[in-house]
Amino acid sequence: MRVSILFIALVILATSCSTSFGKIKKAIIKEKNPYFYYVACRYEKNNGDLETAFSYCKKALEIFPDTPVIYEETITLLLHSGKTEEAKELLKKYQKKFKKIPESYIFSAKVYMKLKEIEEAQKIVEKGLKEFPKNEKLLTSMADIYLREGKIKKAKSILERLLKVSENKAPVYYTLAKIYLKENKIEKGIQYLEKALKENPLYKPAFVLLGEIYRQEGKYDKAIKVYENVLKTDPENLEALNRLFQIYLDKNDLDKAKEIINRIIAITPDNKEALLKKFLLYLKMGKGKEIIDDLETLKNKYPDNTFILTVLGMAYESAKDYKNAEKYYLKVLEKQPYNTEVLERLGNLYVETKNYEKALDVYNQLYSIRPKDYRILLIMAEIEDKRGNTEKAVELVDEALKQAKEDPLVYFYKGVYLDKLDRWDEAEKAFLTALKLRPDYADALNYLGYSYIIRNIDIDKGIELVKRALELSPDNPAFLDSLGWGYFKKGEIKKAEKYISKAYKLMPDDPVLTEHYADVLAKLGKKEEAVKLYKKALEIIKKTGVEGEPNQKKRILEKLKKLEK
Repeated sequence: MRVSILFIALVILATSCSTSFGKIKKAIIKEKNPYFYYVACRYEKNNGDLETAFSYCKKALEIFPDTPVIYEETITLLLHSGKTEEAKELLKKYQKKFKKIPESYIFSAKVYMKLKEIEEAQKIVEKGLKEFPKNEKLLTSMADIYLREGKIKKAKSILERLLKVSENKAPVYYTLAKIYLKENKIEKGIQYLEKALKENPLYKPAFVLLGEIYRQEGKYDKAIKVYENVLKTDPENLEALNRLFQIYLDKNDLDKAKEIINRIIAITPDNKEALLKKFLLYLKMGKGKEIIDDLETLKNKYPDNTFILTVLGMAYESAKDYKNAEKYYLKVLEKQPYNTEVLERLGNLYVETKNYEKALDVYNQLYSIRPKDYRILLIMAEIEDKRGNTEKAVELVDEALKQAKEDPLVYFYKGVYLDKLDRWDEAEKAFLTALKLRPDYADALNYLGYSYIIRNIDIDKGIELVKRALELSPDNPAFLDSLGWGYFKKGEIKKAEKYISKAYKLMPDDPVLTEHYADVLAKLGKKEEAVKLYKKALEIIKKTGVEGEPNQKKRILEKLKKLEK
């Protein structure tokens, strides 16, 4: 049956111009236009009034008993209304009435698949194929059902039949390829992927899968060839370019990777992911200045692009040009004051440059935007501690605990700050709470163990805790030093040397560890080596401006005085 132009127009009206439809509704009824009921059905359905929609669809069926689309609309409506049995009854009438139309079998199968009655869907399609053995849609539907049911042999047979009648063979070859790959017949799977690409060189699922197979097998040259073949036909195919970029990274061919990422950015200059990839690649290549120059050029071309400004700020930050980094982050925030990513970067920049007042202002702003993010409070606590305001740091951690009573990290921070304030009983309680919440918390195990050792509370217990930390992180130099220091305190100097010398090799620029190693060497009678290390520890403190432990500098000078007598 051919549908009139008026019918088509009314369908469009019902789906796109509900207000206009409402205005002309009465006029249509007056004229007793038979198409009105179908259009009204669609209109009410789109407005969510399923009951009214069904009444119109039912009337449309009485007027148009030989129109498949009205049956389909009504059946779909019944399913949406939860009237499954009524929908199935009408579906049977539909099947009987339109058995000479191939689309009726496809629609019916879809309904049964939606109802998860797979066996019934299979029967319907098999019946349809007897009537229309060369129908592409029916063959495709049949293959999908067999694959879903795990009937691989039958699915293959249907797909081979589909190849004989289909004009679009690439998806069929691709599906067969996936079957063979699942059966671990890799070579045959590759053959069928190549057939798919011969049919359609730009068929994305096939070239992506084939390239990925070669990549995983380490056959990079073959993977490159797959993507280059795509680019011969479509030089701006972003999928192929992005995958080619990844292959060159895997091969560590950074110059080729650079060439590809620049092609991607030339095609999509606003591509955030590509800009980040280029930034990270250039850093890896040691081309910090070059990436800055390129980004400055892009910035001049797109001065209002906040992402380009952000990455430019990141580039300057990585080059330790903090003044320019700050400038571009602030430019972004002028346009996007609630950009939390940039606020975080700016806050971190101020911490790095020891501009703690500005850092706190930024993190306070960030916390006003994300008041449930207690991690911001922990960052602010760390800043307060860095500027010598440890009491305030404890207050901020307590504020964080109101939101995060089950987070061991918060208790760990609290313990550290309380320890610095020499409120040991409270600190110990915080560390024990952290370990109760997370028994395998390595940092807490080490901190508590080391505290027991240096405070002479229980050296054996301290060693036991540090050993547990080392089981979790065997090569952690801080943990090795703690264990060695425990043995030193027990007078087991050879054991102390074993662990502390290993720790020193891993972390030679830590002032406390360097002092500990000097202490061990002094005990072993190696005075000259000990003096060198004490002096080195002092140089580290002078260079960083930070003592590893309270009064460390004074302590080392006293030790040197004794040794140099």
